[in-house]
Amino acid sequence: MFEVIDNNIKTLFQKEVTFILRNRQYKKGRLINYRPSGCYISFTINSAKKIETFEIPFPFTVSSKPGHITFDYTLEALAERDFGLGINLKSTSPIKKCKFYNAVLVIAH
Repeated sequence: MFEVIDNNIKTLFQKEVTFILRNRQYKKGRLINYRPSGCYISFTINSAKKIETFEIPFPFTVSSKPGHITFDYTLEALAERDFGLGINLKSTSPIKKCKFYNAVLVIAH
């Protein structure tokens, strides 16, 4: 999966990108760098105000179409057609609140 992420993100270098989480703009700016670090991907963007670095967790699945990359963090993507696991995941409450829990992140350019 890392190769898919790497190949798609390399095409976005020095382009204006928008990170959209739950259909709302999360971050926006020119993509300067990215690198994997543990279970996270660290992005550096040059926004209108400053250069900022932020991390997002590795997604369960990745898909790409011309113009955007989709990182899927939904429970359905984690269960991968395993109905029993899907039911267990949905019935378990999260221990820690996370903005990426059961969400989709789109990186559009």
